[in-house]
Amino acid sequence: MFATESEKIQFGCVFAAFLLWVITLFPLYHSRSRSDGNYNHNTPRATPAGVVADRDHRAAGAHLNQFEAFTLFTLAVYFNRFGAGSHRGANILCIIFVAARAFYIIAYLWGKGAVRTFFWTIGFLATFVLFILPFATNY
Repeated sequence: MFATESEKIQFGCVFAAFLLWVITLFPLYHSRSRSDGNYNHNTPRATPAGVVADRDHRAAGAHLNQFEAFTLFTLAVYFNRFGAGSHRGANILCIIFVAARAFYIIAYLWGKGAVRTFFWTIGFLATFVLFILPFATNY
């Protein structure tokens, strides 16, 4: 299916980033199940009463932020692939991104703001460098 080992690593990291987004659904749905009937499924985004505690806000934030990061990361991986960026550099950046996002989610759910910001920055920088890597690669 994939032509090179680099493609396996990079697209495997895209899949891992997608799985991280799926994993963030569990604490989100758990918090909604404890909302004592205050959660309205007809208007899920307009129902702040369904979010009953700070940890529930964090679960919702982690879920939404992971989806946003996943979208940009996936675009950056494809941009690098089709822009003929460095395979080795992209592999390293993809692994860094997935690891940073995994720690980011944990820090977000535990309410560790400074740690969360640190891992968000690492993930953002990895994505940013993936976007500019094709311009810096000399073949």
